[in-house]
Amino acid sequence: MTRLARLLSTVAVSALVLATAARADASVKEKARAPSKANAALTKPDAKGAAAPVVKVAANGAGGITGKVTLKGKAPELKPLNMKSDPFCAKKTANDETVLTDGKGGLANVVVRIAKGVKTELAAQPDVVLDQDGCVYKPRVSFVVAGQTVLIKNSDQTLHNVHTYKGPATLFNQAQPQGFPPLKKKFPKPGDVVKFKCDVHPWMTGYVFVTDSPFAAVSGADGSFAIKDVPPGKFTVETWHEQLGTQTFEVEVKDGKPADLKVEYAAK
Repeated sequence: MTRLARLLSTVAVSALVLATAARADASVKEKARAPSKANAALTKPDAKGAAAPVVKVAANGAGGITGKVTLKGKAPELKPLNMKSDPFCAKKTANDETVLTDGKGGLANVVVRIAKGVKTELAAQPDVVLDQDGCVYKPRVSFVVAGQTVLIKNSDQTLHNVHTYKGPATLFNQAQPQGFPPLKKKFPKPGDVVKFKCDVHPWMTGYVFVTDSPFAAVSGADGSFAIKDVPPGKFTVETWHEQLGTQTFEVEVKDGKPADLKVEYAAK
């Protein structure tokens, strides 16, 4: 079967379809004592057996974890995407944002999440919107709580094909022609990284990181992030970048005071 025939078959099937904390522990209770201005975070081996980086936690105000992700070394030059194969996309411009910095060291699109040490009873979470806009996925990187709905839109005047992967395995593969309603999908397993591609436009790439709590954030254009309303306790914080990998940190949040977390990745 030719590629065009496969694509048309996928569109037909899609049209029919459209028509019809890693462990839940209690937060650590601390003995009453006068708060210090700063305290050093604990370290312990990560999954690979290497010691997690030492993080100095500063108490500065309301409860939460705030900080900045930076890139040490020379950032790769932004290269424009070749989108000439589709007449609609050819009118648009976009860059390869695999490693995106602000020119001052701030690294964008890094997921920062509490991986261990928090237990939550989740209220209903609003839908997370992932849009195909300008022939790219926007946002490129986002996170959802397991079971939360991802609303996948096509704002372009062209056919897209939402093809998702967990590692090399396909999760779903569904065409989304211009003007069709959004696709609604849920991902049940915390820790999964779902990669979004488009078989029609191979340059299109997006990621959704599945968490087990809402205590997560994605670093912005300047590398800054904020995880709000974190209860007091000691937590394992994990960071993830699509190319630069993961890091783990042990962080302590004091009652009513934020922890300041500095994350650094080395350029490759």
